[in-house]
Amino acid sequence: MATAERVYKEIINMPLMEREKLFSIIARRGFEKEHYTHDEVFGDIRQSLFTIKEASEYLEVAEITVRRWAKDGILKHKRIGKNIVFEPNVLKEFKRKQNN
Repeated sequence: MATAERVYKEIINMPLMEREKLFSIIARRGFEKEHYTHDEVFGDIRQSLFTIKEASEYLEVAEITVRRWAKDGILKHKRIGKNIVFEPNVLKEFKRKQNN
């Protein structure tokens, strides 16, 4: 199974012309379908707990926003010691609701 980091390195090492071809193919195929479901985009998200940093990247907001949502009870979370963590399904559902 390919990891994102390995694929990224392979893309960076491609000759410029090949990278341009790759990105044009991705762009063309990415817009062939008008609407993608949430599951099509986020269905394969991992099943381990997310840190605040990872949750902020997934939700595409600042870490301070995730902290505030957790503190205010807007975003369900758990504590492991002093760390705040989030279940993947909670984040998926939260993001789905935010996008509607």
